[in-house]
Amino acid sequence: MPKYFRSTGALRAFILGSAIPAGLLLTAAAQAQAPQAAHAMQAAEGTDAQVRAYWTPERLRNAKPLDMHVTGAMLKGRQTKVVSGAQQIFPGRGPLEPYDPAWAVDLSGGLEPLKHAAIPNAHSRLVGSGSIPYTTNRLYPQSDTVLYKVYPYATIGHLYFTEPSGDYQCSASVIRRNVIATAGHCVNDGNGNYYSNWEFIPADNGSSAPYGTWTWEAANVSSDWYYGGGGVPNAQDDAVIVLAQQKVNGKGKAKSLGDVTGYLGYEFNAGLPTAITQIGYPCNLDGCADPIATYSEDTSGPTNNFQWGTYSYGGASGGPEIQDFGQAPSGVPSEAYGGNILVSSTSYDYTNSAYEVDGGSVLMAAGQGGTYNFGDLINYACGFANAC
Repeated sequence: MPKYFRSTGALRAFILGSAIPAGLLLTAAAQAQAPQAAHAMQAAEGTDAQVRAYWTPERLRNAKPLDMHVTGAMLKGRQTKVVSGAQQIFPGRGPLEPYDPAWAVDLSGGLEPLKHAAIPNAHSRLVGSGSIPYTTNRLYPQSDTVLYKVYPYATIGHLYFTEPSGDYQCSASVIRRNVIATAGHCVNDGNGNYYSNWEFIPADNGSSAPYGTWTWEAANVSSDWYYGGGGVPNAQDDAVIVLAQQKVNGKGKAKSLGDVTGYLGYEFNAGLPTAITQIGYPCNLDGCADPIATYSEDTSGPTNNFQWGTYSYGGASGGPEIQDFGQAPSGVPSEAYGGNILVSSTSYDYTNSAYEVDGGSVLMAAGQGGTYNFGDLINYACGFANAC
C-alpha cells in the first residue's frame, strides 16, 4: 500500500482520512445520488489591495513549493474505476489586444532563482525513467524578449498563496477570460479548508512580470479533492480560480487577463495515448524562476490519472499538460480546435528518484460519475461577470 505525503519545502506525513469539519461529511450513498458541490471561497471587499500589498518581493522570493508526493512502487493502471464519459473539446482563443508594455511590472528580488532544498527527487541524472521517455527545455530561451508576449506562451504563470504554515507557490494556466486552472491542492487542503491570498503572475521569468500581477475573486475545487482527505492520486485534484479584472497602471477600462494573453482550450476525458507538453515552474530547474517545458506521452495512471515522464518537481504542481502546444506551422494536418488544449494539471510526483514521473487527473465533465468535477468548476466560474 503506497504512502502519501505532502511537501511544504520539507516532507511531512499527510494523514489520510483526517477529520472533516462538522456539517461537511457526506455518506457514500448521498454522494452517489447527485453531484455534491464543494463549498467555494469568494473574496471579500478590499481583497485586491490587500493581496497586492501582501506579496512583497521578499515574500515572493521565500514562497516554498507545495507538491504532493507518492512513495513506494510506481503506480500503474487505473486502479479505481471511474465512470467513463465522452471526449469533449472546448477551444481556446488568442489575445484580443496586442501586447502593451505598460502591463510590465519589475519584481526585482522577487522572482530571481530560488534555492529551495528538500526537493526529494532531485539528483544528477537527466534521463527518462519509469519507462516514459521525455525531453526538457526552458519555455523561454535565455535572453528571449519576444516569446513570452505571444500566444500561447503567455498563458502559463506562477501562482502564489498563503496557507496556515506559510507562503507557497504552484503553477497555473489561463483557460478563460478571467479563469485559471490549477491543482486542487494549491487551493484547498483536501479536508475542506481553503488557503488564501492567491496572486497569479502570467509569463513571469526571472524578475520580469510582463503582464503584471492578478489577484483572485473566487476559488473552487472538485468534490473529490474537497472531501478526499488530501491524498494522492486523486480522481480530480483540480481547482479553478476566478481572477479580478484590472486596469493598466490603474488607468482606463478594467481588462480581463485572457483578452491580453489569450487562453487555452480544455478537454474532458482525453484519450490515450496523448502526446503532451507539461509546463510549470519547478524549483529543481532554474530555481523556480523560469517556466520549464517537458515533452512526453501520457500513459494510463491510477485513479483516473495520467502519468508522463518528466524531471520537473517542486513548484510544477498545478501547471498544465497541453495537447498540441505552440503555434502550428503551415502544412501540418488541420486541427478542428486549433490545438493548445489542456488535458490535465500536475498533481503529484514520486519520492523515489528512479521514477522521473509526474501524474495528473483526467479532466471530467460536469456531474460525471455523480461527483462535482472539472466541468462543474468551469460552470461555477462562468457564473461570474466577465469570467468566460
